[in-house]
Amino acid sequence: MTSLAALVAEESAHSLPMPAWVFGVIALVVFALLLAATWSFRGAAQKYAQPGDHGHAHGHGDAAGHADGHGHH
Repeated sequence: MTSLAALVAEESAHSLPMPAWVFGVIALVVFALLLAATWSFRGAAQKYAQPGDHGHAHGHGDAAGHADGHGHH
């Protein structure tokens, strides 16, 4: 048990390479960049949708998955 106490005491003697609040700022900046990347693709589905395919959920319709009776080629 004394070796565990010595290990914990030795571990707490190490200092961080930068102040603790900087790690939070770095995480916030990374998440903001990820949000910006996600936000930049917000209209991509509508740009590449087939004409006449506005608002139709995929998978509804007949057995072949055609909602309006003819296929999307």
